Amino acid sequence: MGKGRKTMGAIGRRIGLVCVATPMILGLSACAEPRLDNGLWGAMMGDDGSTSDKASPIRAMKENRTDYPTLGSVPPRPTGLTTDAQRQTTMDTLTNDRAASRKRKADTEAIPMPTPLEVPAKPKIVPGRS
Repeated sequence: MGKGRKTMGAIGRRIGLVCVATPMILGLSACAEPRLDNGLWGAMMGDDGSTSDKASPIRAMKENRTDYPTLGSVPPRPTGLTTDAQRQTTMDTLTNDRAASRKRKADTEAIPMPTPLEVPAKPKIVPGRS
């Protein structure tokens, strides 16, 4: 009795696995290369099918096209760039500013802080007397 239930359970799990795996395999075939243009059956059987006589959706680059730039329309290099010497000077200035800032911070933290005042004693308040 117990062995029959285990067998039925194993068969049920296998059927469930097939029911889950089949849609996944068929769904993943949608991610395949454009060979699926011949349909799922043609892609599985390797049938290339007939080639289409339709015009290609990719338009050829022609000189008279103005809606998309060509390599001939690339602008010249910018001229207002800094030289290596100017960039090095700027980096040295920033390094000196950072060193001065750190020195100023160290000098500020070296200033002795005054000692805080002592906490005054608790006042002796007697109820009914002012």
